[in-house]
Amino acid sequence: MSDLDIKKIIEIDASPEVVFKAISDPMELTNWFPDAAILEPKTGGKFKFSFFKDSDRRKKMDQDFFPEGKVLEFIPNKKLAYTWQHRNIPDFPETVVTWELEQLSKNKTRLTLTHSGFTGKEGDQKSAKEHNQGWSYFLGELVSYCKK
Repeated sequence: MSDLDIKKIIEIDASPEVVFKAISDPMELTNWFPDAAILEPKTGGKFKFSFFKDSDRRKKMDQDFFPEGKVLEFIPNKKLAYTWQHRNIPDFPETVVTWELEQLSKNKTRLTLTHSGFTGKEGDQKSAKEHNQGWSYFLGELVSYCKK
């Protein structure tokens, strides 16, 4: 891991099946993460998320964001990894988001999120620091969503 990589480890009061569905099913994703989602559930599949600045869930964004990429790993209830790139943001590198799930008990899952590949040349809201803050916020949303 580089100093710019983001790594978050949280525990969620839900089974790995519930958590994996929340992070991989487009219909579930839009309940806690992007405003719109495409995620093909297979290695090599494509993904594209849409985050709109005027969304009720986001008050601090100064522009819309459309991260996209391809699925690198899709192991149900265990691991999901995909490339993450902002094609409309100059100098934003192709980064990788990895979700790893570990069952701790019947209804408890440890989730490790890693977002790697930042170069330090990204500016403002595109930086590792801004993504780190975003992941902290959205992982809180995921925890709340999975409790329902």
